Amino acid sequence: MPPPLPPAPNFLIIGAAKAATTSLASLLDLHPEAAIARPKECHFFSLDQQYRLGWDAYLSLYKHCRDERAIGDASTSYSRIRYHPHVLAHIRQHIPAAKIIYMVRHPIERMESAYAEHMKTPENPFAFSSINDAILRQPMIVDSSRYWEVFDAYRRVFGEARIKVVWFEEYVSRTKEVFKDVCRFLEIDDTLDPDLQSQKINGREDPARLIPQLDQAWDPALRRRVIEVIQADNLRFLAHFDRPRDHWGDLFQA
Repeated sequence: MPPPLPPAPNFLIIGAAKAATTSLASLLDLHPEAAIARPKECHFFSLDQQYRLGWDAYLSLYKHCRDERAIGDASTSYSRIRYHPHVLAHIRQHIPAAKIIYMVRHPIERMESAYAEHMKTPENPFAFSSINDAILRQPMIVDSSRYWEVFDAYRRVFGEARIKVVWFEEYVSRTKEVFKDVCRFLEIDDTLDPDLQSQKINGREDPARLIPQLDQAWDPALRRRVIEVIQADNLRFLAHFDRPRDHWGDLFQA
């Protein structure tokens, strides 16, 4: 008789990229009632080459899990729905009752950090000369800041009650409180203080500090155009959560 399969996941951290998903996943993995896939960013539901490996192969990433109440993976590609159009259907097929955690950040700062990550990654096929070059040649950097588009797509499939939006700026400034709120969402013990000294932080979150040679000087016209592209989407997202127009400063001046 074959050994029993590992437990199936019941939640996913879907992104957005560069919004502290690594940190949150690492804190959850330290919680005695939660566990994260190994590797934590496995892209099973988004990348065809991973999905073709099959459900059992995906479950094998949880073979270290035992009786944790909240089990999941943290793959930012799950929020890139324009580039992975089958991701929602794949998740619904395998985890129809999944809880979804969606982390968002000041959209321009998120793009700058994403640009830095592209430049830091050795296997990156692009050699951008500046952030302007990156924005023009890699539209996914901009599209990953279309927060309403992603949130609305997921809520239509899973229902709003099963989606938790985490705001990067609040997570950074009040990590313990926000983490406990996530624990309540996942229905695990929220009385435990997270070990902030043990959390993993993506070393590419602060491109100006870590990669000072990066050309992050925006072309003013391109920056205005990018803001215009995401403005309606982001304002609808902010309004839905009763956040003011200036939640991210003067980004969307009237």
